[in-house]
Amino acid sequence: MKLFAPQNIFTSILESALPEWMEIIHKPASLVVKELEKNTQALALIPSLELINHKELLVSNKFGISFDGMLSNAYYYFSEGERIIKKILVRGDVSVNEVILAKILFEERYSSDVELVLDSSDKMESGTDYIVSGDYNYTSSRYERAISLADEVSEMLDFPYVNFILVSKDRESVTNFEKQIDSLDEIIEEKLSVNIEMLNIPQGSKDFIKENFSSVYFDLTENEKDGLNELIKLVYYRGIIEDMFDIKFV
Repeated sequence: MKLFAPQNIFTSILESALPEWMEIIHKPASLVVKELEKNTQALALIPSLELINHKELLVSNKFGISFDGMLSNAYYYFSEGERIIKKILVRGDVSVNEVILAKILFEERYSSDVELVLDSSDKMESGTDYIVSGDYNYTSSRYERAISLADEVSEMLDFPYVNFILVSKDRESVTNFEKQIDSLDEIIEEKLSVNIEMLNIPQGSKDFIKENFSSVYFDLTENEKDGLNELIKLVYYRGIIEDMFDIKFV
C-alpha cells in the first residue's frame, strides 16, 4: 500500500511506527493531495485545510498529526520592536494551512491584513518577518526565537490544532490500514527517544522536541476530531469558504 506524505520531523516519527510493507513516498506538502488523482487506492497524509478544496476525500477517524503547544511544524519570526506588520515572507515546505491561518491569526490578534509573499532566497534576512514551515526551524534552532503556529491556533480554537490528516479516495484502503494499527501514540512512545536521536538536527533541538513531545498527538480522538471540525468552521466564518460541509470520517 502506498502512502504519500510530506517529509518533516513529525511525519518521519509517524512513519517509524508504520508497518514495513507500507511504501512511503515523500512529496512537498502542497502537492501530496494531487497524488490521489493518479493513485486512487493510496493513502495520503495531507495538510488539514486541503479538505476545503477536496471535500470528497475520506478521512481516517483514528490517525493524524495534531499539536497544542510549543512544538509545531511552522513558526513565526518577527523583527524586534515592530508594531505594525504589513508583509510576511513565507518559506519552507509551505501548505495551504500556513497561508490561510496566518491571515486569520493576524486579523484576529493584530487587526492587521498582512501580505504574504513566497520567499525563495537562500537565507533569512534580519529585520524581516517570516513564516517558516518544515524542518529548517529545527535544523537552524531558530524556533527558540519564534512563535509556534500550532500553539496560536490551538489557543484560538480551544482544541488541538490538527495539522495533517490521513485520507484516501478508497474506503477500503483506510479501513484496512486502521485494522493493522491500534494506537500510533503508544507505538511511537515506545521508541521515541531513539527515533529523535536519529534525526539530523542539533542536540538542542532534539532535547526541545523530547521535552515538549507530550503536545503532539498521532491518534485522532474525539478531542482532535472536534478540533478539526472547529478549524473548518473557522475558515467558514471568516468567509474563506461559502458553505459548511461535513467531514467524511471513516
